[in-house]
Amino acid sequence: MYRARMASKWIEIETADGHMHSYLSEPDGGGPYPAVVVIQEAFGVNEYVRSVCDRLADVGYVAVAPEIFHRTGTHLELPYSDWEKIKPHFTALTNDTLEEDVGSTVAYLRSRNDVDPRRLATMGFCVGGFAALLGGATTAVAAVVAWYPGGVVNERPGINLKPIVKKLETIKAATLVNFGGEDSSIGEGDRTAIKHALEKSHSRHSTMVWPGAKHGFHSYDRLDVFNPQAAEDAWHKSLDWLQTMLKVVP
Repeated sequence: MYRARMASKWIEIETADGHMHSYLSEPDGGGPYPAVVVIQEAFGVNEYVRSVCDRLADVGYVAVAPEIFHRTGTHLELPYSDWEKIKPHFTALTNDTLEEDVGSTVAYLRSRNDVDPRRLATMGFCVGGFAALLGGATTAVAAVVAWYPGGVVNERPGINLKPIVKKLETIKAATLVNFGGEDSSIGEGDRTAIKHALEKSHSRHSTMVWPGAKHGFHSYDRLDVFNPQAAEDAWHKSLDWLQTMLKVVP
């Protein structure tokens, strides 16, 4: 497990639906720094998601993970294998609430004196990957890293989130999507549809398929799917993407 060396704390970000608790990790010093909105999976801003923020702060990013379940609970950390506990929170999500939460977090980062507002990104995992792509299409972030984003292409029964594949045709943010080659929930057809949509956009983009990796392969605490090699390779690819796409020439 990764141990953070940077400062971290919980903060509150104002949204149209009230305060949203968010986990903040930040480098030492005064900046200005690039910044990343880190968007959780379906299980809350848990230790794994917080570790992603800490890792980003350790290499020079201000990172904030908003609790996108804030309308149904606070500081939720839900079990990976219990859909019945996850369901009431997950099914309360809509495209509009995700846009609101990501947009509010982006606005918070823009308000900070130690953040360069030209160098903002979204990064998310599963439903967070969906939200990261949605944020890339609806806010002025410069870059997106989406990990195994679910529900982008096809509507899912009982889920209020609506497909956003057509929105990807208009995305301007530089977009990287990491897929697992053995992801049973995001098959080759979905991967191809996302790739083709990005090809219609005017963005710089890349889709990476990591062989042998399952859905959730970056989560070190999900031993049934964690793939250490793919996780490390994809992480470094993602950091390289952010470094390149958030570089601002004076």
